[in-house]
Amino acid sequence: MNIDGNTHKDNNDADVDVDTTTASEIETQPIVWAYEPFIPIGTVTVLIGDGGEGKSFYSLALAAAISRGWPLPGLEKAALPPSDVIVMNAENPWPSVIKPRLELLGADSTKIHRINDSNKRLTLTDNRIEAAIRKHKAKLTIIDPLQAYFSENFSMNRSESIRPAFMHLEKVAERTESAILLLGHISKGRGKAQHRGLGSVDIVNSVPSVMVLGKAESLDSDVRAICHLKSNFAELGVAHLFRLNKAEGFSWAGEDDSITPDDIMRFNAVRAKEDKTKIDEAMDFLEELLADGEVPATEAIELANDEGISKRTLDRARKQIGVKPKKVDGHWVWMLLD
Repeated sequence: MNIDGNTHKDNNDADVDVDTTTASEIETQPIVWAYEPFIPIGTVTVLIGDGGEGKSFYSLALAAAISRGWPLPGLEKAALPPSDVIVMNAENPWPSVIKPRLELLGADSTKIHRINDSNKRLTLTDNRIEAAIRKHKAKLTIIDPLQAYFSENFSMNRSESIRPAFMHLEKVAERTESAILLLGHISKGRGKAQHRGLGSVDIVNSVPSVMVLGKAESLDSDVRAICHLKSNFAELGVAHLFRLNKAEGFSWAGEDDSITPDDIMRFNAVRAKEDKTKIDEAMDFLEELLADGEVPATEAIELANDEGISKRTLDRARKQIGVKPKKVDGHWVWMLLD
């Protein structure tokens, strides 16, 4: 009879070959950082935030600093010498957005690389990620946004999808002695920050470090905070700030030890409530505009602007009612899904 009370016939457990390691045989090693205490080397970090708040810009600012060996906010000196960075961004084109932003931020463009995946879509468990890190000896890999690199059978709401993919990435980071930063959107609704990650709470639970980016009531309208939500390796870091506006672009704006992740969540909840009426109006506008068929996207945007509907609000309304963009004769048109 075994420990759980069950009797097994002929169970030769003593003959099972098992590989073990004794603690005394393991060489202790200090934590190495790409950005202390936010982004450790050898594992995965997640950055979450509401859409349109500058997550991509912020991640490129990190890439630029690491490519130059510049110290990041709160640090007197850089954690790494000038190092290569892999950037995967599925939402913005490189020639007109990513490359100009990197140049604006002062990056060494010879040290910033992307994986060309036009012929075969990249996923989180794709072996090309590790191959690219090794090829360039990259110290940071940015995947933005996380959900764009899910495989077809991946569910962000199920732990059986999340855990294997994140464990794979963690092993890649460990083997290559690099850091992997995943960017994701905050889920809708109310609640504390730890319950508002993208999809399942397992996304937050599966990684040792999580940051939250966004606005807070106490900040100027063009300032964002990056707050440390979770850290398994060190004390939570103090929130660091950046300023983002059309006139001056991106600039670091110091630290603020009074701002918490929940401050960002509360601000988002209030704004979401204020935006609801605007989005409802934009949805009504689109449904009326597209009732008789497809309309050129540029025309829809111009007409919405005439009605006082911002491009950001229009995009959110478009996604909610299922407006499908389609390219016709080289031009984009919008149409309602049947």
